[in-house]
Amino acid sequence: MVAAAASATVATGAALTAVLAGAGTSAADPVSLTLNYSCPFPLIGTQTLQIVISADIPTTVNVGEPTPAFTVTAVATVPPTATQGLTLVGAATVEGSAQASSTVTAPEATIPVTVPATIPVTPVPASGSFDTVATGDAPSLTFTQAGQATITVGDILLTLHPKRADGTDTGLGVFDSQCTQVAGQNNTLATITINGGTTTEPTTTEPTTTEPTTTEPTTTEPTTTEPTTTEPTTTEPTTTEPSTTEPTTTTSNPPTGIDYSYALEGDSVVKKLNATVPLSGGIDANLDLATGNFTADLSLEPSKLKATLFHFIPITAKVAFEQEGKTTGTLAGGVLNSTSHTTIKLPSVKVFGFPISKSPKCQSSEPSEINLTSGPGFDPLAGGDLSGTYEIAPLENCGPLTGLISPLATGPGNTIDVTLSPKES
Repeated sequence: MVAAAASATVATGAALTAVLAGAGTSAADPVSLTLNYSCPFPLIGTQTLQIVISADIPTTVNVGEPTPAFTVTAVATVPPTATQGLTLVGAATVEGSAQASSTVTAPEATIPVTVPATIPVTPVPASGSFDTVATGDAPSLTFTQAGQATITVGDILLTLHPKRADGTDTGLGVFDSQCTQVAGQNNTLATITINGGTTTEPTTTEPTTTEPTTTEPTTTEPTTTEPTTTEPTTTEPTTTEPSTTEPTTTTSNPPTGIDYSYALEGDSVVKKLNATVPLSGGIDANLDLATGNFTADLSLEPSKLKATLFHFIPITAKVAFEQEGKTTGTLAGGVLNSTSHTTIKLPSVKVFGFPISKSPKCQSSEPSEINLTSGPGFDPLAGGDLSGTYEIAPLENCGPLTGLISPLATGPGNTIDVTLSPKES
């Protein structure tokens, strides 16, 4: 999703650049520029996006003549990792806006320009990569001095809004991603020749003021020498760093394991006693974005059970839960399935208020396999509801009355319903 947005954003950036460029009134040449951007996104971390920017920009323009408007197109390929992140939260489409920065360097001034653009609604496929296309119209510009104008493309700020198929928000809501252009790239979109007319050539002020008086004898020669030495020195490091480091890191090593932490609230009904046991606790999960498989650490707080046997015998018990190994499961197609193995303990059982078992070792003889399933559209960012059934194995180590206590709780058909909500970090 992030990728989709990013690509759209880049498109916007391209449009902005074109806008800044402002082309000429003569023949327009098709230009194309491919740039890499480093964009941070929720779920999938920082990704490197490649965007192809193209436009028909006039190669020459006359001083004092406004340039015609022209269209800029940017196409970005959204990588499979971004698609996985979008589908994971149930996103069916992505839309939003972008603010792309560009710079027009002309004889009269260097002008930084930020142009807003709209990212159209783009469908998100079930898997794999997909393209986003963004277009924009560049406004007219008028140059006042002859020479050359250079249009360069800068960074992009994306505001993205993934939505479900019914148009509602995903757990991501609306978020910003500041995309930074990977260093060391040629980010020049076009160079425009500005032909001087009657406005510029008669103005002999520049040669008169600059050359004879201040510039040539005293200031110009030293000034010209220093820049010539500095530019080569700066260019070499700039070219070496990016080509090796930034593009490689993000693209070839996307994050595969995403951590989620939830608070858990709910209850379980023990069928034999028709008793409700309140449940609370937490779960820390790590989701493999590529496969949808996850492992988790589940913890349940001790609880209490209250029941009435034969409609008149009050029974109370302390209940504890011991997890056996990791909780495992999958999140696929918007549905979460999990499996936990839990040993159920009854360290205290009372009838009519009198303890009939006080053994801390009173527990189920085998862990219960608890399988939970969500409804459709489970959002890992927002959490959701899970439900399932499980069986309680015969109890053991409950003291002399084990044979009496065990049948009260053991058996199949016990239900569990819980709600997961994100923990506040």
